[in-house]
Amino acid sequence: MFHHSVSIQYVGIFVKREYTVKLRLTAVGILGRIRKFNATKGKTLKLEFKPDFEESRKRWDNFWKNTNKEPLVSIVAPKEGVTPVEKPPYMAGHDGNFEPVIEQVYNWAKTHEFIGDALPFYQVEFGPDHFSTFLGADMEFSKDSNSTSWAVPFVKDWDTVELKFRKDSEWWDKTLKFIRALRKALDGKVLIAAPTAMAGLDSLAAIRGTQELLIDTIDAPEKIKKANAEQFKVYIEALGELFKELDQENLGSVNRHGMYSSGKLAIPQCDFSCMLGKEMYNKLQLPILEKETEYLTASEYHLDGPGALQHLEAICAVKKLGIIQWVPGAGAAAEKDWTELYKRIDALGKGMILSEPPENYKKLLPQLRTRQLFLKNAAGSKKEAETLYAKLVKL
Repeated sequence: MFHHSVSIQYVGIFVKREYTVKLRLTAVGILGRIRKFNATKGKTLKLEFKPDFEESRKRWDNFWKNTNKEPLVSIVAPKEGVTPVEKPPYMAGHDGNFEPVIEQVYNWAKTHEFIGDALPFYQVEFGPDHFSTFLGADMEFSKDSNSTSWAVPFVKDWDTVELKFRKDSEWWDKTLKFIRALRKALDGKVLIAAPTAMAGLDSLAAIRGTQELLIDTIDAPEKIKKANAEQFKVYIEALGELFKELDQENLGSVNRHGMYSSGKLAIPQCDFSCMLGKEMYNKLQLPILEKETEYLTASEYHLDGPGALQHLEAICAVKKLGIIQWVPGAGAAAEKDWTELYKRIDALGKGMILSEPPENYKKLLPQLRTRQLFLKNAAGSKKEAETLYAKLVKL
């Protein structure tokens, strides 16, 4: 929201003992800003730390249309001649101390190069269960880790709970204050991403408890359907409010992986799906996924862990779903060659986000038909980043 000053000038003219007052409104702030805004709306957007943002924005919109002939490549590298500043850690700002975080975000962006379709952005998020606080959950933070938090379950009985958007939550209030502080300091420099909105069973697990929800899927599936419907209304309302706060209509939206869309972009996911069979997933989660993708302009599904792979065909059958992000998890799965899975996703008609070692792309990409690919990497210098970028876009 813009705030403008209006100056009013009075010019008095004396004529035969009568005063003619000529009133002129010079709406310097309003008219100037409106002309500038109208001239740029939908046409040119500038970011101080991403001079080619407008060109990248067009490539991103073509990416979601699947019309690009080459993959999008994101490489972040430290600038030469300066000491690089790290991005603030995950969950920074949850204590309400925003100023140091904002300063660090600015200095991080100032000391790094954003090559290809990498974007300077920062996500407001106080933990993976951030969205559940909008439903009424409180949040607790680990004393041993600055990057661990969890929701406090509060649902004892679905029959006595009606899920509503809790705008009176301290976490909703803190979310808005942090977004506004970030935008006031960083608009035109860094894009701001909304907290991940986890519709469906993940949010219900956060407010009910994982074990309790598992039992409910067997004993009370109709109650879960009702709760899902209620929380999805909150999902739409909360995301709508967040997109307004972030001026999505004019600035577009960015997600936690640095992907961009001129429209509404988010990351559907369901980690709870690892504990569900196909029939239960299709019954309780798939309808929510379909609704999410209908609401969004662009979407990236976060597929997490080998246990979730049983649902891949059902997920990829969702027409409006954009791309898949595969996360194998820790242990042996992290070391496994997942080429066959990438080929399987490709055959199912979906694009992908990939963060492979650069040497792996030369072998992998020729085996994929799609070029709806987002390759996300880092480099030690601008020269190294530009060399890598030139190689990757040709694969």
